[in-house]
Amino acid sequence: MRRRTIWLSLAVAASLAALAACSTLRTTADWDPARDFSKYATFAFKPVRPEPNEIASQRIKRAIEAALVSKGLRRVDESPDLRVVTHYRLRHQKELVTYNAGWGYGWRWRGAGGMSTTTVRNIPVGTLVVDLVDAKEKELAWRGTAADTVKDDTPAEKEQALQEAMAKLFEGFPPKK
Repeated sequence: MRRRTIWLSLAVAASLAALAACSTLRTTADWDPARDFSKYATFAFKPVRPEPNEIASQRIKRAIEAALVSKGLRRVDESPDLRVVTHYRLRHQKELVTYNAGWGYGWRWRGAGGMSTTTVRNIPVGTLVVDLVDAKEKELAWRGTAADTVKDDTPAEKEQALQEAMAKLFEGFPPKK
């Protein structure tokens, strides 16, 4: 009985690891290594006009704000240490799916004769770039990118996915020397 419990636990752990690996979210970050990030305590969003999608922009700002506040920074309206500038875009990635309906004429001969069908799907992929600019020096201090497949989720699910993506993006922030 104990051996069965161990195997069941291993199977559940492997399944959870496989599900986590299925995520298409990719994040990267780059920063100026000569910069002292401990001097940054406040941030503000730089307005971007025109906003391509006001609802998405608000959602993105809330997620970034939550991530930065969790790192000890405070949002202010005037004289911030960092200006947050966001850029995002949506593109489509083609996926080819081929289905082979048979192996040919008979079980021993594998010649031509099977039917193959190929379908093309356009998968929307979204990329978000977050720039943190030193407000006094007006120089880029940190840049992070997050790219993921865009799903037709409910607004609450989109909000949750964005919160998780920003938590992952800002995982190593502020950078250590």
